[in-house]
Amino acid sequence: MRSSHGTNAYRKISYVIITAITIATLSGCSISEKDLFEKKSKSKPVTTPGAISVIDINGDVHETSVNVIEESDTDAEEDDQGTTLPTRTLAEVAQNMSLSDDSNFAYSQLDDERKVLYQEIYAILLDMLEKVEVSSRDSDDIDLAFRAVMVDHPEIFYVKGYSIGKYVNKDVIKKIVFSGTYTMSADEVKKNREAVDEYVNSVIVNAPESGDYEKIKYVYDYLIRNNEYVQDSENNQNILSVVLNGETVCQGYTKVMQLILNKMGIFCTLVNGTACGRNGIPDADDLKDAENAEWGGHVWNIVRCNGLYYNLDVTWGDAAITLMNQDGTVSKDIDVNYEFFLVDDASLVHTHDPDPVVPMPRCISMEDNYYHHEGVYFTSVDDAQLSRAFESALSSGNTHVFIKASDEEVFGQLERYLFEDQRVFRYLGRTNVRYVEFPERNLIMISL
Repeated sequence: MRSSHGTNAYRKISYVIITAITIATLSGCSISEKDLFEKKSKSKPVTTPGAISVIDINGDVHETSVNVIEESDTDAEEDDQGTTLPTRTLAEVAQNMSLSDDSNFAYSQLDDERKVLYQEIYAILLDMLEKVEVSSRDSDDIDLAFRAVMVDHPEIFYVKGYSIGKYVNKDVIKKIVFSGTYTMSADEVKKNREAVDEYVNSVIVNAPESGDYEKIKYVYDYLIRNNEYVQDSENNQNILSVVLNGETVCQGYTKVMQLILNKMGIFCTLVNGTACGRNGIPDADDLKDAENAEWGGHVWNIVRCNGLYYNLDVTWGDAAITLMNQDGTVSKDIDVNYEFFLVDDASLVHTHDPDPVVPMPRCISMEDNYYHHEGVYFTSVDDAQLSRAFESALSSGNTHVFIKASDEEVFGQLERYLFEDQRVFRYLGRTNVRYVEFPERNLIMISL
């Protein structure tokens, strides 16, 4: 507790950061404890006829079965022979792929052969087909194409993995058939697609009519304020957790952000990787010593705002900051955290480690970062800038104002100027103040 100033006391409130746990499934927020730190590792599928194996790939985990079938065993089982994709379906998919690289970014990064494979797998998953022969005989290429499809298409919420059948004759692979691993029936998919469309349209209808920054911030704020981070929420690795339940983890936040922004015409893709915190969600101790903290699987977005690329982590915007009162009870004074809203790669280097499916755009700008855009990024103590920051927040009806310092030295100067010298009361127009400091982030939050 600080000493009293004026007629009331003001307090520096301690803080704690939520630690949450996620479960491992398709492209998940987290991987199993055993594989938590085994980045870029891959278990090899077995090669004995008829055997099944599950493949886990770093933080991007999906259920994968490999069935190796000796060709001589299939003569009596014609049903196991691979079918082919309908020509019309594949042609429609190919046309869709050519329409926009923005909404098919992972596809645009593949070579021509893998693009064909991507189209095949996308067509199979769209129509929920099974045992369809694909053009590749390379299981690694199939896996890459599958992962690329799932990166680009958050609307495929009913797939948790795939299985392949390798038809082998004298150790030579003659063909591979592909099946999606579907979590619901076609009727359930249709019903849920309608719910997704209704949800997305309901968000977009109230979005700002112009301005990339304004549109991105609107969707970011909406998702955070209308969802809770719940580790074991139903469908938590896909968009239905948001659409149906309002409870999700990083996959849900990230994929819905991607789906809505792409429909609004704003580039948004998904980045797989790991982040500080055992399950990709940090607590206070993790952030103080990220290098030695445990890290877990995580996903976030890259978006394009006013022609430049930025990282965006909706999950950390919701789950990363919680305030603890002096009596030990928890209160959420911050409903939205903007620390990782439109930031460059350098801002993530200590807390996020990308391991994307395909090469991602470089994020090298901070021009539209929240603190810069809102005029609350300080390189020195500037009375006029502080006045504008408080006036803007008060006139907008905000419950708090952020003050972001460029470094530790400026943070200390602002702390002394505002609180020890009591200049903060002049900006607030009253004689009491409640504020929170996050020194490892050079950030001060002042309640209005």
